[in-house]
Amino acid sequence: MDELFRALQADALLFGLMLMRIGAMFAIAPVIGARVVPLRLRVGLGVIVALSALPMVAEDSGPMPQSAVAFAVLGLKEVLIGAVIGLVAQMMFAAVQLAGSFVDIGAGFAIASTIDPVNNTNLTVLGRAYNMIATAAFIAVGGHLFLMKAVVSSFTLAPPDSFPRLGALVQGVLVRSDELFVIALQLAAPLMAALLITDVALGIMSRAAPQMNVFIVGLPVKVGIALVGTAVLMPSFVTFLNGVTQQMLSDLSTILTGAGRG
Repeated sequence: MDELFRALQADALLFGLMLMRIGAMFAIAPVIGARVVPLRLRVGLGVIVALSALPMVAEDSGPMPQSAVAFAVLGLKEVLIGAVIGLVAQMMFAAVQLAGSFVDIGAGFAIASTIDPVNNTNLTVLGRAYNMIATAAFIAVGGHLFLMKAVVSSFTLAPPDSFPRLGALVQGVLVRSDELFVIALQLAAPLMAALLITDVALGIMSRAAPQMNVFIVGLPVKVGIALVGTAVLMPSFVTFLNGVTQQMLSDLSTILTGAGRG
């Protein structure tokens, strides 16, 4: 214990920089950064992760700047890197919520919304259901543990005492944000196609039998198709999410490796 405190005293500035990156990631990352997770737990977990990685990072770290301005600039850089890690991970959940919103619009659920207590935002019915499924799948595959591993590995790829290529970080986030819409469409495409076919069939029926009120008949039909289709596609949905999680971790590695040392 005495050795730990001596090491912490010698590398106090480095520990502070590491804590800034980890704290920024914890504030934005899915599951770990949820509002339902107590702040004390997040702070304590961040301190534990930083202490665990400190000996490894201190071996390859150079001298810390003595100027307060230089240290503040390094601190802002650390917050930016941590925010990028959390943001890239959060994009998967944004894609899932967007996919649920697409299906809700076609099924008629978009007229109602519910409060998501985790993120304190309004979500449509299936958007919140998809988000809960994605959270369960993320935890089941150990995504929260992989995020902690990713932020620890980032200290090797982008050391706290150096400046990475910030342009590579920004470009990496923009490229992954484009993929957000592709993932959302891939998730929602089967049900969107089924609902489109249902709309076409209802349109043909309304022309064949004008006396039928297609709006009253169509709403429960489309709701049933959306719910049954979601249940049938659940195994494929979870498998797809597991693949997206692995791709997310690969993207994080690619972004940080591309940023490297400035």
